[in-house]
Amino acid sequence: MNYWKVLLVCLASAGLAVASCSHPSGTGISGSGGNNGSGGSGDCPVGSVGCPCNGTTCDQGLLCADFGGGQTECVTTAGSGGGPGTGGSGATGGTTGTGGNGVGTGGTPATGGGPGTGGNGTGTGGTSATGGGPGSGGNPGTGGGSSGTNLIVNGDFSQNDTNWGVPNGTPTSKGVQNGQYCVTLNNGSGQVILGWGGTSVSANLAANVNYTLSFQASATTALSGFDTHVGSAVEVGGSYPLDKDLGNDNIQTGLMTFTHMFTITSADPQAGVAFLFGASGTSTVCVDNVSLTAD
Repeated sequence: MNYWKVLLVCLASAGLAVASCSHPSGTGISGSGGNNGSGGSGDCPVGSVGCPCNGTTCDQGLLCADFGGGQTECVTTAGSGGGPGTGGSGATGGTTGTGGNGVGTGGTPATGGGPGTGGNGTGTGGTSATGGGPGSGGNPGTGGGSSGTNLIVNGDFSQNDTNWGVPNGTPTSKGVQNGQYCVTLNNGSGQVILGWGGTSVSANLAANVNYTLSFQASATTALSGFDTHVGSAVEVGGSYPLDKDLGNDNIQTGLMTFTHMFTITSADPQAGVAFLFGASGTSTVCVDNVSLTAD
């Protein structure tokens, strides 16, 4: 009987463009409308265009240009009729701003979790940081065992004693207690059979298929024996064609799990399960969670 187990900032500074204005050499400043005109006296009044500054200022809204070495000259951005003014010093451009880093540092790939028992099959990958490499996926989880259909209807006694009975022996008491089927024996009980299956319900077993029978059992005192059988629950042609003895189990005071694996050579469409036990004194035997599954 088989138990079916079971995500650049650049700052530009504007330069002041000025026209150059040279000092005259003996004659007046050439050019129509100049300070002295053609044939002038050669005087250059302080504070006038093309002449020394008055300290650091000039008259008539002119600008004072400092050429170093104590030489200054009043200039204008555009001389009207005068000689070409001396251009002002070009403004120094602002320092080019340092650009920010173009790409952020990628995050460290997340480490996938170890295999989880019965996991979904795929671990969750780590979240990729901006600009970083993709996270490493977790190791595939270990899938849980397959869970199949239990051929024993009401094997957990959730439906009380439906499909179960004691066709042999004379126990002191029998029935479902606290979710287990319990039978109390005494010296005169003889060999008791607790069985499942019959004309209304049975297990359809195929030939040459691996089956697993599993159950839990306990006894308050030592038993003289506890045999497990898989057999025909319904008579066919005056006989019961299947009787598979799965052997004797040592039932103790605590509820323990017992498992038997078997195959049959001939199919039986109406098979049942039987537990045969007895005691030399008084003992209460309880059985629970009986399952029969095919591999």
